[in-house]
Amino acid sequence: MSIEIRNVGKSFGAFQALDDVSLDIATGELVALLGPSGCGKTTLLRIIAGLEQADTGAVAFQGEDATRLDVRARRVGFVFQHYALFRHMTVFDNVAFGLKVRPRSSRLSKAAIAERVHRLLELVQLDFMADRLPNQLSGGQRQRVALARALAVEPRVLLLDEPFGALDAQVRKDLRRWLRRLHDELHVTSVFVTHDQEEAMEVSDRVVVMNRGRIEQVGPPASIYDDPVSPFVYEFVGQVNALRGRIVDGRAEVAGVRLPAPSFRGLDPLEAVAYIRPHEIALADAPGQTEDWIAVTVTDCTIAGPVLRIEARVAATGERLEIEMPRGGASLAPGPGARLYARPTNPRLFADTTANPTGRDR
Repeated sequence: MSIEIRNVGKSFGAFQALDDVSLDIATGELVALLGPSGCGKTTLLRIIAGLEQADTGAVAFQGEDATRLDVRARRVGFVFQHYALFRHMTVFDNVAFGLKVRPRSSRLSKAAIAERVHRLLELVQLDFMADRLPNQLSGGQRQRVALARALAVEPRVLLLDEPFGALDAQVRKDLRRWLRRLHDELHVTSVFVTHDQEEAMEVSDRVVVMNRGRIEQVGPPASIYDDPVSPFVYEFVGQVNALRGRIVDGRAEVAGVRLPAPSFRGLDPLEAVAYIRPHEIALADAPGQTEDWIAVTVTDCTIAGPVLRIEARVAATGERLEIEMPRGGASLAPGPGARLYARPTNPRLFADTTANPTGRDR
């Protein structure tokens, strides 16, 4: 079941929650809506579900306008962050609830309901707990029951609103891998909301990065991380260093060195910011032959499992620089005060739009 979102807008009083949002979701795709609190991702999910009505724009399922359809007519399954299980019902009855309350004309027989519920509980690996109450389950098990309940009514679309937000880190990690495997088996068109970038990257086919009610970027996880289209996406997805500088005739003067900026050649001088991932920095005790080696002074060096994390200050500007490298491949393990040279291997330059309202990026 494909989903088409066209020019959707939504306000709550003076607050613009969604501003002219358009998005296509293919049949069988698992899409993550990623962004900070208040960016509009949950509002968009609720509009897809029919729990909120858009002020402007339209939503279509498989090419058919669903903008004014109620929740039941849309046939969506919804999984909330806090489970929303009936505490007085067993696991079996929670999963069966949506099937039992159908109109008599479309209701399955008791035997058919039981067969479907047990099949779903086997799918979520909880069939042996069918007779237990929710308070006898762990948080991760409750969320799997909630997912089985959403799937019981055979939804055309599965919507998940931060489904793992109430769980601890290890359970979250286990469940998101399990969700990816489950999706690969069922191929239900799915949209889930998260503010956890690692979760979005690991689970989804595509990531939709949202900011202030608008879509900043849409793409596969790798392209979102490797090729951000804006400073916001760079800063929100993954760790990054932001060093300020100036671009003059195709050369960027940043942190006391020069970096190539060919796409800016021929433009007037611009204030700029160089974005550099911590793991995309080479480190040496002496500068190389090129002019892009930045003199730094180490302020801290810590070990985080297999990774060596170095904090340093740029000698020319005093700006903070974070560097990461594999412990096994690090020839240097410097202590505070060590003077070294850092070379960005994949810097990305953006015009500083606060200083250059009509600026460009490279």
